[in-house]
Amino acid sequence: MKSSSPDPLRQLAAPLEQLLTCGGDTRLALDPVSLLNGYGCCPFPRPEAFTFASSTATSISGRAYAAAAAARQALLRDSATLGFERAFDAHLDALRTQLLRLLDLQGTGCEIVFAPSGTDAQLHALFLARELLGTPLCSIIAAADETGSGTKFAAQGLHFNAATACGGAVTKGEPIRGMSEGVATVAIAARDASGALRPDHEVDRAVMHAVAVATVAGKRALLFAMDSSKFGLRSPRLECLLGIAATPGDDVQIVIDACQVRLGRKRLRAYLDQGFIVLITGSKFFTGAPFSGAVLVPEKLAQRCKGMKRVPEGMADYTNRFDWPASLPGLRAALPAAANLGQWLRWVSALEEMRAYYAVPMSFRELALNQFAEIVPRLLAAEPSLVPLQTGTEGADDPENEEMATRTIFPFLVQRNGRVLTQAQAALLYRALNDDVASLLPARQPPMQRLLAARCCHIGQPVAIPDAQGHTVGALRISAGARVVSETWRDDMLAARERLRAEFDQVRAVIDKIALLVRYFDEIERAYARPDARVSYRVSAA
Repeated sequence: MKSSSPDPLRQLAAPLEQLLTCGGDTRLALDPVSLLNGYGCCPFPRPEAFTFASSTATSISGRAYAAAAAARQALLRDSATLGFERAFDAHLDALRTQLLRLLDLQGTGCEIVFAPSGTDAQLHALFLARELLGTPLCSIIAAADETGSGTKFAAQGLHFNAATACGGAVTKGEPIRGMSEGVATVAIAARDASGALRPDHEVDRAVMHAVAVATVAGKRALLFAMDSSKFGLRSPRLECLLGIAATPGDDVQIVIDACQVRLGRKRLRAYLDQGFIVLITGSKFFTGAPFSGAVLVPEKLAQRCKGMKRVPEGMADYTNRFDWPASLPGLRAALPAAANLGQWLRWVSALEEMRAYYAVPMSFRELALNQFAEIVPRLLAAEPSLVPLQTGTEGADDPENEEMATRTIFPFLVQRNGRVLTQAQAALLYRALNDDVASLLPARQPPMQRLLAARCCHIGQPVAIPDAQGHTVGALRISAGARVVSETWRDDMLAARERLRAEFDQVRAVIDKIALLVRYFDEIERAYARPDARVSYRVSAA
């Protein structure tokens, strides 16, 4: 199949920040004034912002931006001698090798399929399940209320955005050609109607029941298990997954949604050893440029995939032959040779962050994340306007989870005049938090308060959950990302601890600004409600 895409070498001549936002859907689109996407991120370094947003997405760092720039130059150089397609394949194979090494998966036979985002990776997993298991098929989504909003669409073979990674305009919710036929979904919530976490055993039973109902009805089951969710939840429990995996027959495939990558490398390997497909991204915990996804295919499944030669027509809108490893020639031959340069560069940025993180001794990784887990809840609890949210504890102190046995996501509700902010109000506060709002405050404010109001603070976007009164409220999140470790580490432990304390000073500033915004919420709300309101994020020049 011949590529109908633009000349890739001409594309490579575009500004780097433009390349970093191509090859994805509308989530990567930038506001023309703020130069930020809808998640408050920009495709060039933004060091002036206090950032604890890794549960959603993070602006690219200076070192990752430099790595992407160097990779582009290397690809241009190699294309001159090898030709673009051979050179691009070689660069992606190098990424796969590096990623396997960083995740300690060398020699496992695991294959890596790249995807533009975690949601795209879920769609890729559905494609593999359709081919390996057949249809009719039931996608069962655990912790469906704490996963991405596009999951319920991707897991059923439906378009999950108004655009595809290959640039095609589509209708969200409409079937993807060749992907949705014979596929149904079952969503299992982690929380009840009042917003409280359901007991682990209750969720486990619901998952097992859904799998049993599907298989008894003659369907195959594709179980999307969660490790971890938007709030750091693991669902269902490992014992439940192992019980389902031990069921005789080949009617069930388990997929671990580990897109947050908040799990230890031993646990990741253990999932693959069980024959589970694992989905990851480089743009959550590891803070690479948003968005980047990957499907980790365990050896036995990868061997079965080698005979595949057919790809549903609609998948050509979401993937290309370069995404798939050379060990799967049949699939590659069935896909267009349309290189996704943006996806490649975003993974380059992610691997740079992963290298920096794993270069830090385990002892300091544990120290930094443990201190974050001790201090951030105390800071949240000390502010009267904030209400920390209940989260799951399953998996804590798991030796296979290494430094990730501690919590790294801290969700909370914001209350004003005794009432918790709705999802819409929390979204407005989230936007103002990441903006310079000093001009919106009364002129009598002291200078330090005005400086605080001008500070851009980027945290995890609000997640809609129900409350006991049946209202939909918004839970914001402060999260530790890889840079909390890599940017504070120094060989001089005294200096490292001092830099770590500076991170907690930034968390205090974030919380202080939230309290300030709550105090002047009426003024903020009126200003943002104006038809001519424009965000004025303080961003660096590209």
